Amino acid sequence: MSQTLVVECRFFVPLVRDANLSDGLTHETTAWEWLEDELLIAFDGLSVAPGLFRGAYRDPDTGERVTDESRHFIVALPIDQLEDLRNILRQACLVFQQKCIYLSVAGQVEFVKHEL
Repeated sequence: MSQTLVVECRFFVPLVRDANLSDGLTHETTAWEWLEDELLIAFDGLSVAPGLFRGAYRDPDTGERVTDESRHFIVALPIDQLEDLRNILRQACLVFQQKCIYLSVAGQVEFVKHEL
């Protein structure tokens, strides 16, 4: 009997909308509820790490330094559902008005973007 490989996926969603893409304001509660609902429907569970994670990066469009605080989500899922998570995160880029979302899959990092 073979077992499906389950991988741990971690991603960050900033507390505010991207100021260069949008208005830089905080997200509505409905946005966070949408994300948690999508994850529960797709994967039957999720974890949100306590506290906030502070980070910084250089915006590829402006070249300016951006600092932010994010919520950190953790989802364990069968590897064959990884594209489902990417699809949710592509949609989350629109809902949360982000250029991309940092995703780590079993330690391998990628930046998920919504492609128009």
